[in-house]
Parts: sequence; C-alpha cells; structure tokens
Amino acid sequence: MKLLNLTLGALMVGLVSVPAFGDDDGKRHKGGNNECPVGLVSGMNLDDEFGLGTQELTKCLDKRHNVKMVVQINQFCTNQASCASTPYGLSNIENIVDDYEITHGMKAGRDYEIVVVLHSPGGLMALKNKSYNGGLKNLNDPNDDVPPELIDGRNPFEGRIRALMEEGVKFYFCQNTTRAFIKNGTLPRYLTTGVSATDQMIEGIEYTTAGLTAIADFQARGYQYIQP
Repeated sequence: MKLLNLTLGALMVGLVSVPAFGDDDGKRHKGGNNECPVGLVSGMNLDDEFGLGTQELTKCLDKRHNVKMVVQINQFCTNQASCASTPYGLSNIENIVDDYEITHGMKAGRDYEIVVVLHSPGGLMALKNKSYNGGLKNLNDPNDDVPPELIDGRNPFEGRIRALMEEGVKFYFCQNTTRAFIKNGTLPRYLTTGVSATDQMIEGIEYTTAGLTAIADFQARGYQYIQP
C-alpha cells in the first residue's frame, strides 16, 4: 500500500508539472508567462528607448492565451486628402499583432485570434486594387465612357491586407455593403455583365451576411470588440 501511495504521488506530481502549451520550437511552455517584455519591437530595451525607469512603469498583458478580438472597420481612410497613406484601422491591427507576437511571445491560432469585419466604406479594403474598372468605370451603366485602361487605384491597401492575413488575421466582407457597391458600380452586377463580384475580392477574405450582426455574433461568442 505504501508503494502504491508513493507511485500515485509521483504520478500526480508529474501531471501537475506538465506544461500547458507547446511551441513551434518543439519545446513545451507553461501558460501564464509574465515576462515583460518577451521581445523588443524596436530592438531596444524600454529604458533605452523611452528613458530610465520605463521598464518598471510598464504594464504588460496578464492574459496571453485564448484571447479573441473582433475589429470593426467601417471607414476606408482617415484623411481623404492623402487617403493612400492613411488606411483606417490597419496600423492599429499591425500594432496589435506586433504587441502579441513580439512583446508578449503569443502565437496566432494558439494564443490569440483576430477577426476583422469590413463594411460600409471600409468594405473597399476587401477588394483587389486592380479590377475590371478600378472603381472608376461603371459597367452597369452603358452610358459610362470612362476609358477601360483606368484599372488601378481601387484599393491601395491590398498588400497590407494580404500581409495581415499571412499573420493569421481573418477578414469578413459584409454582403449588404457588397450590394451597395454593385448598385453604385464599384462592383459588377453578375447577371448583366457576366463578371463576378466575388472574384473581385482579395483571395482568402470571406463573406458575412451583414457586418453589424456579425460583430454582435462574434461578441456573443466571446470576442472582445475593438473600434480603431
């Protein structure tokens, strides 16, 4: 009986000491790592970057596993006068990814998930930059005589969207916004042009039936809501 108790005790210690998470390096890491920071975004430590005492004043994240976030993008750019250099919300999402991945050592799919709902003017971010009309020529209107060579410039942020998707960020395009884009000629009407509106989307982006109801649905499923 004494031997049995010792064996059970050893098994329990082993079970308690098993780390909770694995990583790509093949090692197993215990959950709740409170090191701050794990990595350096700028390559400099916090005291060198911002001044002596910064490290001691810095609050890092306590929750580093099972983090879920839904981001609403309902604008295309923050400055119409220089729209191509001021995308709405993308810099915020890039900073979030850097904070999770670099500063806190978190991994997309293992520790966190970010989904982005694109609707209203923000829906333009779902579209390829080069298209059937670049958003300039309305193929649904036979009287629109904009030259067909004007095919670029619809979405200068396509490359940044694709880069975020490669980082594990998921994007959803509102179908109500899609209908509005078809109505105003930004997207083609399939039955009259034979050109698919869906094919105008950046590959990998998915649909949601309505942007706002999707945001509420994600929240009901435990995602934290972010409005840049």
